[in-house]
Amino acid sequence: MAKAKKLPSGSWSVNQFIGMDQNGKRIYKRFTAPTKREAEYLAAEYVAKKKRPVERMTVGEAIDRYIESKDGVLSPTTVNGYRNLRNNHFAGLMDIRIDRITREDVQREVNSESKRFSAKTVINAHGLLAAALAMHNPDFVLRTTLPRKVKQLKRDLPTSEDVIRAIRGNPVELPVLLAMCLCLRLSEVRGVRRSAVEGDRLRIDRVIVTVKGAHIEKELPKTDASRRYVDIPPFLRDMILASETEYITTLTGRAIYGRFVNAMKKAGFEGVRFHDLRHISASDMHALGISDRVAAERGGWAGTQTMQQVYQHSFSVDRRKADKKMCEYYEKLINATRNATRDIETNEST
Repeated sequence: MAKAKKLPSGSWSVNQFIGMDQNGKRIYKRFTAPTKREAEYLAAEYVAKKKRPVERMTVGEAIDRYIESKDGVLSPTTVNGYRNLRNNHFAGLMDIRIDRITREDVQREVNSESKRFSAKTVINAHGLLAAALAMHNPDFVLRTTLPRKVKQLKRDLPTSEDVIRAIRGNPVELPVLLAMCLCLRLSEVRGVRRSAVEGDRLRIDRVIVTVKGAHIEKELPKTDASRRYVDIPPFLRDMILASETEYITTLTGRAIYGRFVNAMKKAGFEGVRFHDLRHISASDMHALGISDRVAAERGGWAGTQTMQQVYQHSFSVDRRKADKKMCEYYEKLINATRNATRDIETNEST
């Protein structure tokens, strides 16, 4: 067992060896506590649980080990989401041994959770439970009746012209225009850099996410549909290159979201989310006659079966035509909107 070492802060820490990864690299887990005894106890307890026979493992331990086994291949936000589900849901199941859990136990807990949480949350928590049990007790098959998701009523969204007017001159104008005109997610917007501009194209290959207050920058995997190039209209290219920093924004995701929502509310649009910008962009693509397959590729969606028809490469003639059409549309729209606003401001000042 590894020995605890005293840290400059006064706490004690144990760097415990817990195994090897698939590349043969040693993996360590750090345990920190106010005293030496507590730190070494935490490490010893963890090792003991790791060595515990599968049949004596509790549901909580099975989920913990499942999350740990996926820690290196899933995104930080996904892992954090799993941990939140583990810590906040199905508390009545966590101390039951996985060789003694019954379908009735699970159904009872789902019934109880469904009275307090949304169907989506309960379904996600059940999915994590099912995955952990399938890994550690594959002979046990769940047959749970889950709550039905209630279909949300479609809301009327502002038009792209409404958005352009509402955020003109706002500190989040560029992030918002990137999200809408290029169909980017908020994490992708935060990852946009000046150096990612290549001529009239923008390389989307990096995101920035916030997990437990820490801002994490990561590259998108090469096999992910999100990793792509998108043609950019001249006005957007000029705005990106005019950025004083490498990243086009240093604002947090929460700050961008909040300022956008406030700007839209001030313009008379209540309840608009930042993610709605992708819906607006998708609606514009549909109105311009761009096919679902090309729209899905442009927006980085894995898509439905129809959208997943395989093309040999990402830069088909249809895709470039779609990019050109979208660039021309937004270039014309932004110029018309800005000119109209200038005329109004000129008339008011005279």
